[in-house]
Amino acid sequence: MLRLITLMAEERYNSVELEIFSWWTAPGEREGLDYLINSFQEEYPEIEVVNAAVEGGAGVNAKDVLKIRLLRNIPPDTFQVHAGAELKDTFIAGDYLRPITELWQEQGWQEVFPEELQEMVRERGEYYSLPVTVHRSNRLWYNKEMLAEYGLKPPQSPEELTAVVKILAEEGETPLALSSRNLWPITHLFETLLAAEASPDQYRALVRGERSWKSPEVERTLEIMQKLLAHVNEDHASLTWHEASEMVLQQEAVMTIMGTWTRGYFAARSAVQNEDYGSVVLAGNNPSFLLVVDTFAMPSATENQDFTRKWLEFISRREIQEKFTEVLGASPPRSDISHEDLSSGVREDYLDLLDQEILPSIVHGAAAREVFVNALNEELNVFLYENDITGTMEVLNQLAEIYLKPLRGRR
Repeated sequence: MLRLITLMAEERYNSVELEIFSWWTAPGEREGLDYLINSFQEEYPEIEVVNAAVEGGAGVNAKDVLKIRLLRNIPPDTFQVHAGAELKDTFIAGDYLRPITELWQEQGWQEVFPEELQEMVRERGEYYSLPVTVHRSNRLWYNKEMLAEYGLKPPQSPEELTAVVKILAEEGETPLALSSRNLWPITHLFETLLAAEASPDQYRALVRGERSWKSPEVERTLEIMQKLLAHVNEDHASLTWHEASEMVLQQEAVMTIMGTWTRGYFAARSAVQNEDYGSVVLAGNNPSFLLVVDTFAMPSATENQDFTRKWLEFISRREIQEKFTEVLGASPPRSDISHEDLSSGVREDYLDLLDQEILPSIVHGAAAREVFVNALNEELNVFLYENDITGTMEVLNQLAEIYLKPLRGRR
């Protein structure tokens, strides 16, 4: 594999190409990336774009390939990376990125991107990447016909969810579709429930290493997970996130908990919101927006800086971001896009982004360094099979002590 990567990189540097590295390969994501690349090629026909996307939701496989290439000094020309801790503690700290502060200033991006997003891509006064999507991770997706058949309303809190799951299980249905092949969807479920059970201040204190992971809200979250996991599909270990979402469309499961990229997946499958499926925010008494921000960065070792600058400038444009995020089911990160121009589902999230409490996602790189996220994925996968609440809390607290407390005071 390393030999193949080296040969590919050597060949690329001898040509007029722009290699774009991402993990957007699932339905919805793939169409969105195709839109970006095709639109870019129309404006810059002299540049041959190489789509180097690597399959695997949340970058589970792509990140490993990318790290190998960066370590061997054969990077792509630009790559997708989550804003926040993932960007800062892996790529900026490793000196793998070239600052793009000059480009931010030239394009006036400080005027059109919210300060909260700017903070997530800025370190020591320098900007290192460009936001292209804002996803919300705390959404529940459901089959409208199946819920209506049993006279049930879509649950919007963990307590309502456990009650609905119990009723559906008694009716012989699979209440909740789960995918655990890549581990991270288990943590996605966990953080959605945690954000609903904890207050915003408690959640932030947990991810900063300032609060014990043996606290009551963590215990409640694991207790709820224990109840839910008793009623998920038996084949979860073989499924990816979009295969679990497909179960809802095919009426093989009633609900699933996943981010707004599910909206893009359903659209790619020609499913219509409020007809074929419905969606609600799962936040309980603590209305919050669990934030996931996709960005593109410029590797410090790339030889095609001019092409990368053109790409970043192009994908920053208002009309491009508006169309692209619509395909993916995400909210546009620019603040100068009218909500009236967005589809109903995206519009709801876009307005919530402006009004609700913003909490950084753990599993999708915004809140915590990657080493903690990987360890959390592993431990929650153990919990999936062993159901040991006390033991899991003890391990989570140890992981937080090791990996989160060093981040105190970071800017």
